[in-house]
Amino acid sequence: IIAARPAVGKSAFAAQLTMHFCNMDKKVGYFNLEMSEEQIFERFTSAASGIGIQRIRRAVNFTGDEEERYNKAMRLLEQKDKIIITTGSQTVSSIKDGVKNKGYDLIVVDYLQLIKPEGRYRGNRFAEVGEISHSLKGIATDFHIPVIVLSQLNRASEGRDNKEPSMSELRESGDIEQDASTIILLWNMDEEHRKKGCKVDKNRQGKI
Repeated sequence: IIAARPAVGKSAFAAQLTMHFCNMDKKVGYFNLEMSEEQIFERFTSAASGIGIQRIRRAVNFTGDEEERYNKAMRLLEQKDKIIITTGSQTVSSIKDGVKNKGYDLIVVDYLQLIKPEGRYRGNRFAEVGEISHSLKGIATDFHIPVIVLSQLNRASEGRDNKEPSMSELRESGDIEQDASTIILLWNMDEEHRKKGCKVDKNRQGKI
């Protein structure tokens, strides 16, 4: 689990991780339930080239070695067998169907609270999210591959001076905390959102 409040940068972090694995010649299935294909493309281009996303969105001309870095990123992104991007509404079953027989080395899901439940829980959102969390864990177990899932945090950390969250603030379900093997938390450490905090708050196979 990679968790943060909105607009902290968890999607950008996930894009960087995805590109890192692609550079290691790994095949990644990337499921994004929130953004358009254009927005995802911008994030992956930024992650692959090291050029800031605002530069990619607004710049008219390249400076320095930006053109070389941009072209290198384009060549990597054109290797469609390395990153398979799926957008739009998803259930866990549709994600599982999208994983079968694909030979993925890694799955990334952005983000958990947007996954549609399979059944009807009559307004019990905690039960819905708990079932989704268990099912995502099942995908990791059944296919023997790591599944990175982004998640939102509740507002509790915003009342602290340092804004540092804890995994107990995972939004809508304690089952996420229980099911996850590793939980990474991100937060803004300054008002300008330029300095980010990052900590491993749970690590089942090692130290935090």
